[in-house]
Amino acid sequence: MPDARRSYRRRVKVVAWNVALTVLFALIALAGLEAWLRYTIPPMQEGALYEYSAQSKRFKLMKPRADVRIFGARVQTNELGFRDNRASIPAKEPHEFRIAVIGDSFTFGPGVEYEHLYTSLLRSRLARTHPEVRVINLAVEGYNIIQYEAVLEELGQRLQPDLIVLAMFPVNDFELDDYENHRRIAFGGEPHVAWYQSFYVYRAYLHRIPELTRKVAQRLHPPRPGGADPGWELNLAALRQMQGLARQWKLPMTVALLPHTRGFETQRRLFARVKAICEAEALDCVDLLEPLREAGVRDGALVLNAIDPHPNREYHRIIAAALEAPLARRLPAPLATPVTSPTGPGVFPDARTTVRPAPRYF
Repeated sequence: MPDARRSYRRRVKVVAWNVALTVLFALIALAGLEAWLRYTIPPMQEGALYEYSAQSKRFKLMKPRADVRIFGARVQTNELGFRDNRASIPAKEPHEFRIAVIGDSFTFGPGVEYEHLYTSLLRSRLARTHPEVRVINLAVEGYNIIQYEAVLEELGQRLQPDLIVLAMFPVNDFELDDYENHRRIAFGGEPHVAWYQSFYVYRAYLHRIPELTRKVAQRLHPPRPGGADPGWELNLAALRQMQGLARQWKLPMTVALLPHTRGFETQRRLFARVKAICEAEALDCVDLLEPLREAGVRDGALVLNAIDPHPNREYHRIIAAALEAPLARRLPAPLATPVTSPTGPGVFPDARTTVRPAPRYF
C-alpha cells in the first residue's frame, strides 16, 4: 500500500511539473510574440485625442487642433475638432462645391496618413474634372447614426455643404453600446478599458477566445426571433432625421455603405437589410461591399495591421475609386469641361433613387 501511495505521488508530481513547464513555455512564447508585435507595429496611440462633453448630443468629441500619432500616422484636427491638415476650414469660396462626409473610424482612418484617406483621394479624383470640389472629413471613431445626425445638426448649415455623404458602417452603426458608454463618460463616469486589451498579442490572437465563447453561448441560447431591437430602431429614426434635414435644407444626400475588412460573405445579409431600408426610405445608397467581392479582394487583406482590423491605404484607395462615379453624378457640370448628364448640366439627380452597386474602378 505505501508503494502505491508513493507511485501515485510521483505521477501527480510528474503531471504537475509537466503542466508548470507547459504554462511557462506558453508564457515565454506569448512574451516573445508580444515583443515581436510591438517591434513591428508602432504604438496604438501617442497623445490625447478625445474628450467627452454632455453639452453635445455626440458626447464623444475630438479635441480641437490636436496633434497625435496613431499607429505611427500623424493625426491632426482643425478648430472644430475633426481630422484635417489645416488648422481651420476656410470660408467657402464663390464657386466652391463642398462635400461633407460624416462617418466613423472607417472614414476617420486610424493609422493612415491624411493624404491617403479615401476622402482626400476622392477630392483629388473629382478635382480632375471638377476643380471647384472640396471634401470635408467629419468622421469620429466610435460614432453611430445617432451621432452622425448630431454632427449634421450641429454643423450642417454652418459649413454650407452642397452634398452630404453619410459613410455608413452597417456592421455596428445600428448598435448602442459605444454610444451609451460615451454618454456615461460625458456625465462623469470613468473610462474603463480592460487591462488585457492593452496587450498586442491579445488584440492579434487571444481576442478570438471570448468571441468564440460568445458565439457558442448564442448557439446554446439563441435570442428570441422577432424581439425588439432598440439600437436598430433608434438609429433608423436618426437616419430618417438626417434625411429630413437634408430635404429641409434642399441638399442632396448619398449614403455610402462601407464594408468591414473581414467577413465579406457574412456581411451580405446585413447589407441586404440596410439596402432594403434604402429602398423603403428612398435613399440614394451606394453598395461598396459587392465591388470588393467581385474584384476578388481576399478577405482580411485590407486590414491595417495584425492587431487592428481598421482599413489600410489600399482599402481607402479602392473606396475612393468606387465612389468617384456615383458622386460625380451628383455634381454640376465641370467648370473647365462642361458635360451633359441624363438629367441635364448642373442639375442634381432626383433624390428618390434606388440602391445601385458602385462601378468597378480597381
